[in-house]
Amino acid sequence: MAAIPTTTSCYQERIATLQERLKLLLATSEASAGCPDDLELLEQEIQPVYAAIWAMYAEVEDDEG
Repeated sequence: MAAIPTTTSCYQERIATLQERLKLLLATSEASAGCPDDLELLEQEIQPVYAAIWAMYAEVEDDEG
């Protein structure tokens, strides 16, 4: 069975959006006191962004391999 092709043409826009989200999260963290609760919340917010970037990377790598 042939693999379904992955459409990656929208990734440039999606990655730019994720990068802006990361910049906002980091700016927010720098503005806060950096208490452990703030850092835990930041990690919870960054984790899905990080996962989305790696998912796109994995799809692109699969297409090339």
